[in-house]
Amino acid sequence: MTSPLVQRLLGCVQQAQDPVVKACYMAELACYWARTGEFDKAEELRAELRQGFGDGRNVRVSILIMCLEALLAYFRELSPSARDRMARAALLSTASQDPSLISLTSAWMAHIDFNLNRFDSMASAIESCLSKMPLNDGSVDCRISLVLGDAFLFSGLISSSNMWYQRARAAAAKIGDQAAIGALTYNRAALHVAGARLKHISDPLPSSDITLVQVEVQSAINYQAIAQLQSLDHLLQSAHVGVMVLLSQWNEALPVITKVLESSKIPENAAQRTLLEVDLALSLASLGNTSRAVQIVTSLQDSVIDTFSADDRALIWHSALRIGEVCGLSERLSYYKYKIDFALREHRDIVQTLCTLLRPFEKGNAL
Repeated sequence: MTSPLVQRLLGCVQQAQDPVVKACYMAELACYWARTGEFDKAEELRAELRQGFGDGRNVRVSILIMCLEALLAYFRELSPSARDRMARAALLSTASQDPSLISLTSAWMAHIDFNLNRFDSMASAIESCLSKMPLNDGSVDCRISLVLGDAFLFSGLISSSNMWYQRARAAAAKIGDQAAIGALTYNRAALHVAGARLKHISDPLPSSDITLVQVEVQSAINYQAIAQLQSLDHLLQSAHVGVMVLLSQWNEALPVITKVLESSKIPENAAQRTLLEVDLALSLASLGNTSRAVQIVTSLQDSVIDTFSADDRALIWHSALRIGEVCGLSERLSYYKYKIDFALREHRDIVQTLCTLLRPFEKGNAL
């Protein structure tokens, strides 16, 4: 199923007579393909744009090319260069004094900084975006609303999160951006899974709460299938694994974890990979393969895990603790508990800070 937005952009590219106008549509189309994991298509357009406008003859096209290159680096490999490239695009947008470019690059800076836990700069980018966003720019409206929905949900402010998510969904539906709707359904599901697992560390969740999270993950998977979106598949399967861990469905979890880990889509030293590996070990331990589980958990590298966000660290060490309990690693249990407590305290402080930063946007009064 071709996205209505893609159909419209393809038509605009074909009909455009002005080279600059055509290039802008091409860049927007390539950015969509970068978001959906169709990297070969995006790269082909990037090369064509570089060939025609690589000399900087048009500022707008140059900035859009930078945005495209940043998104390719981000969605293909979560490369640190993605933020640098987008920051340069944002700087040039500010110099150009073009509100549409300022809001576009600020929205993506907010997206990247949220996922890097750089919340101060995220809040600054949100403010910049909302103050410059043209009234009829559905693409930017969708992106910044999605970031705010995610940020409020991560902070536990459900009412404000739902308000921004509804705004993001409405904007995406209006422009036919199926990838954005797919991202929204995934983000909500993944954040709910992570939140449920964090709560489960201190207090076991009632089965009814886990069922609600399970339904949300399945709904996100179903939407991806209907819209024929594949770029989020490994992330959705990781969320699915999180639900199975909550339900102690070890036999079901094993093949899913193995398949995701064997794919080439998860960067090395990513928190997602380490959490999957330790969840694999927990599944093995729970099914009686304690020797393999011990081998995995004792090979965890603190120096790598310490670079992850506090919430990811808490989940990783909690699975390690459960493995230690099952496998009789009594000498390591106190260490695992210490690492969990430290990560949870840090996470609570981060959430408190983020809630303060988000207060100006809580009721949508920044618009």
